[in-house]
Amino acid sequence: MSYTRQIGYKITPDESFRIIRNCSGCGKKSGFLNTSCFRVNANGRKIDIWLIYQCENCKHTTNLTVYERRNPQSIEREEYEKFLSNSSELALKYGTDSQFLSRNKAEIDWTSIRYSFIRQDGALQGDSQFFQKDDLLVIDNTCMLKIRKEKVAGELLKVSGSKIKELEKSGIITVEECRMRHHIRIEIHEELRWELDDPA
Repeated sequence: MSYTRQIGYKITPDESFRIIRNCSGCGKKSGFLNTSCFRVNANGRKIDIWLIYQCENCKHTTNLTVYERRNPQSIEREEYEKFLSNSSELALKYGTDSQFLSRNKAEIDWTSIRYSFIRQDGALQGDSQFFQKDDLLVIDNTCMLKIRKEKVAGELLKVSGSKIKELEKSGIITVEECRMRHHIRIEIHEELRWELDDPA
């Protein structure tokens, strides 16, 4: 099928994921937050690098392994310098990497994640929302946030979840999720136009 326009969006986390781990200070499972600080430890000719998280209750810290027993020469110089300078940008990159967190057996608190939609063509959204017939919206979810496709569609189109169901049932839109490619597709079959401050 050919589309009038294909508009790309990316779901971008606004902050590092909150994780749940056993806290030795609290003696139970607790929420840990990314401190944006790295610990670099040289051990002979090998180095270890950790990203430090802190318990939000007792401030006890825990380290998540970034590199273990690595030859410093195998790490890009620019990245290594960022570890040493506690780059907040690099800490955010690791703090929103679900595979990195999974390797460290860190349970992500999916209920607390805040995120934004970034339109890939650089266009700014104004006070109104307008989509043409046969538009295709492709929402990139490479951070693999656990968000229902209907929720994504509702937030992007600025309408309620019940409105999304109504639009799908009437054939005005189709919402599909491709888990393998980590994206969500919204096909627009009829013109959609409304004010953003009127989500009904």
